[in-house]
Amino acid sequence: MKKTTISYSFGRRQLLGGGLSILAMSVLSACGWRLRGKIDLPYKSLLISGNLTQELRDDLDMLLRVNDIQIVKNVKDAELVLEIISEQNARQILSYNGAGQITAYRIISRIVFRAFDPNGIELMPESDIYLTRDIDFNQSNVQAFDQQVAEFVKTMRIDIVSQLMRRLASIKKLPTKQTPSESQPKSR
Repeated sequence: MKKTTISYSFGRRQLLGGGLSILAMSVLSACGWRLRGKIDLPYKSLLISGNLTQELRDDLDMLLRVNDIQIVKNVKDAELVLEIISEQNARQILSYNGAGQITAYRIISRIVFRAFDPNGIELMPESDIYLTRDIDFNQSNVQAFDQQVAEFVKTMRIDIVSQLMRRLASIKKLPTKQTPSESQPKSR
């Protein structure tokens, strides 16, 4: 009968890499960093209004649904109204070469928004989220450049939506008005 042995060998890099990743996660969690998860919004129903593209609306809808926030169509059904005042995606020339040809662009993505309760009380004044990404440009590969710009805009929009949700999570819910009968203790 032939004896079979199983050999496990771990390289130094594998051992150090695993240990370092555990150490890195420990250090990062100690400073407050954590993987993105659910965002704790104090509001359970939200109305989205204003001037926004369908792509931004879809990304907002997806993140709100993941966080169990109901998207409503009427102000009376909403606990919070989010108004997107403007959304902008643009390219700005960043540099030229010696022959006067464009060699780099800056991609800009920006939204301006505000939030208020259904009674019109402003909970978050007009604010904006502004992101930029720099990208090199090669005249010989314009189609690939356009695809790369579209991908940048998409990832920037997702980042904007995530930042927007964190800002909305920072809004404190106003106390609801109690009727006089609710505020008085009940007699027995």
